[in-house]
Amino acid sequence: MNIPSVNAFLSEVETSLKKHFTNYNIEFLLRTPKSLKANIHLREKLFIALRYNSRNERIDIALIQGNQRIFGYDNLKQWHYHPLESPDKHIPCDKPSVDKIFSDIRKIYKDLLRSTGG
Repeated sequence: MNIPSVNAFLSEVETSLKKHFTNYNIEFLLRTPKSLKANIHLREKLFIALRYNSRNERIDIALIQGNQRIFGYDNLKQWHYHPLESPDKHIPCDKPSVDKIFSDIRKIYKDLLRSTGG
């Protein structure tokens, strides 16, 4: 199996971000040849936490609001997602594409903007 490098994974993320979001800022917390930790800021107190480790193929992408995960996908033990209605739950799923994850986050983000008048 070909495990994407950090640069290949980040390239996929950036392509998807450009497709789904017009305004964002990537803050790199850690970037090595084998792992990546970044926060993708969408608005004040709203960001996407992005974690990737090519050694163990671990991926964690979560929408964070007010320092709380409100939605996300990760593959700790097996692929699952954390639904908006109950982000502490683990709902098993097939491996999503990076683009599917960002598409799902965009839908939630747009709903949040509508509900807050932003």
